[in-house]
Amino acid sequence: MSNDNADLLRILNQALSAEYGTLYLLPRHMAEIEDEEIKRQLHLIGEVELEHAEKTAQMIVSLGGEPTDDLLNLRPRKDLKEILEVHLQGADRGHQERGRGAPAADPEDAGPRNLLSGVNVISDAFVC
Repeated sequence: MSNDNADLLRILNQALSAEYGTLYLLPRHMAEIEDEEIKRQLHLIGEVELEHAEKTAQMIVSLGGEPTDDLLNLRPRKDLKEILEVHLQGADRGHQERGRGAPAADPEDAGPRNLLSGVNVISDAFVC
């Protein structure tokens, strides 16, 4: 296996770990949220992340690699803003590691960014 291929497989496995990390944390984060619309949005984000994980794993296999994951240092959050930020960061990291260009460039990935914008507006309104 060439060094370029090995590097690509390492990067794809890092992206896969980011996707799996999101899937691991989402149910725990959803359990902390009372707002049904936000829960629905997070559920939709989970569906998109699962699709990303499946596509990434298929790419790894097609390149002759084996999908692996590294889910160390995952910790559930309790604050809505922190929950949305961690999922947005994970999505951005996954896109960057796959070389897809700008963070959250796909319209389907706008969910956490849109929800976080709303939370920021609400929390800013309550700052004295």
